[in-house]
Amino acid sequence: MKVILVTGSEGFVGTHLLKVLQEGLYRVVPTCYPLFMPKNGKYLPLEISNAEMVHEILKTHQPDIVFHLAAMSSVSKSFKEPLVTYQTNIIGTANILEAARNLKKKPRIVFISTCEVYGGGENISEDTPVNLMNPYAVSKYSAELICQNYIAEGLDVVILRPFTHTGTGHARNFVLPTIAAQIAEIELGKRPPIVEIGNTEIRREFMNVQDIVNGYSQAISKADTGRIYNISSGYGYSISDALKRFQKLAKAKFEVRIDPSRIRKIDIPVLVGNGELFNHTTRWKPKIKFEKTIEDLLNYWRAKV
Repeated sequence: MKVILVTGSEGFVGTHLLKVLQEGLYRVVPTCYPLFMPKNGKYLPLEISNAEMVHEILKTHQPDIVFHLAAMSSVSKSFKEPLVTYQTNIIGTANILEAARNLKKKPRIVFISTCEVYGGGENISEDTPVNLMNPYAVSKYSAELICQNYIAEGLDVVILRPFTHTGTGHARNFVLPTIAAQIAEIELGKRPPIVEIGNTEIRREFMNVQDIVNGYSQAISKADTGRIYNISSGYGYSISDALKRFQKLAKAKFEVRIDPSRIRKIDIPVLVGNGELFNHTTRWKPKIKFEKTIEDLLNYWRAKV
């Protein structure tokens, strides 16, 4: 039975990935940031910026595959805390790679990067030049370069660049969850019938996290060593598109108000990819419709507020 170690397993995507992996014939070792240790489940505390701690965890569990998800993943927070972003995403990744290199049995590392490295555009392929627009993108691309160095030394590393995704469990400080949470509160009379939002014209893919983690699982055996893959649907939706769908599902009417404080310093107007390489390599395709993702988000926040 193969052993899969997951960093950041307590996070939004990590919790969904664990469920998929636990359905397979794997022994899953979930690790998480010590301060965010979930109350339920058997998780190992792991501070990825602590090289000694990372080395001990990998040496003890001898994984066949490492999914490296742990990261500071908020673009807006990366502007506020760039040093923490760099420390976590760059040094943390280097520690994972170095610990893996020191094992007798070298694992496959699946490094989760980001579409943010492209800086915007449509039909973005893996050959599209990098354009780093925020500290988060800088940190992830720097980590990719470190991965490339270890690949050159013979380590089995796959780099995935997922495009925008959301779903149940996504934190409220992200755009679609915050809309869903506000609507749920309006329905209960907990706030005035006003949804406050930033730029409504930006366009993203907003894939469902379930599709994303199914794609990640395909990388275990089907992705090629040393390759970079976009995980993309190829379709984009604006925040305005999402709001129209939320309005159809809402049990109370509301107006939309632009809140300047919610608009990023540097906002990428369009970020839509081309995922043909990954689709062809793994036969993966997203299956969950945008409308279903919106419905799931709203129902999740109805239950939560």
